[in-house]
Amino acid sequence: MNLFDKTLLDFLEPLAKLSSDRKQELADVCFIEKVGKGIDPLRMNVTQAPQLIYLTKGDLGLCFHDDRKLILRGGSPAAKHPINNGHQIKQVVALTDVEILRADADLLDIMLMWDQLSGMRSVAAGQAASGLFI
Repeated sequence: MNLFDKTLLDFLEPLAKLSSDRKQELADVCFIEKVGKGIDPLRMNVTQAPQLIYLTKGDLGLCFHDDRKLILRGGSPAAKHPINNGHQIKQVVALTDVEILRADADLLDIMLMWDQLSGMRSVAAGQAASGLFI
């Protein structure tokens, strides 16, 4: 088990949208992984499960299918978003030793849905209590 500062989830999108209870549940199954310079962290998914991958420390070189190149730095505003979320990335390489956070994408979708549904129930219950909902 790799422990990390769970407040990190408050700064990553869409993880920050989760309720505090859901963040705690997700934090229990997320982990920080150290990746050495010259390695592609996206190819290291040993579970082969859909994952969201966030750069938390270090620098990554990204090359997109349209041949654009970008350096992503951990802690930057762009690093609040998953590296592999819908981008057409052709190649990734760690330019320094890096740390990445892996989150199960399917579990996150379920948790976001639970929070959304529980919020809808709370609103409906409040409307019923105030007599606005019949």
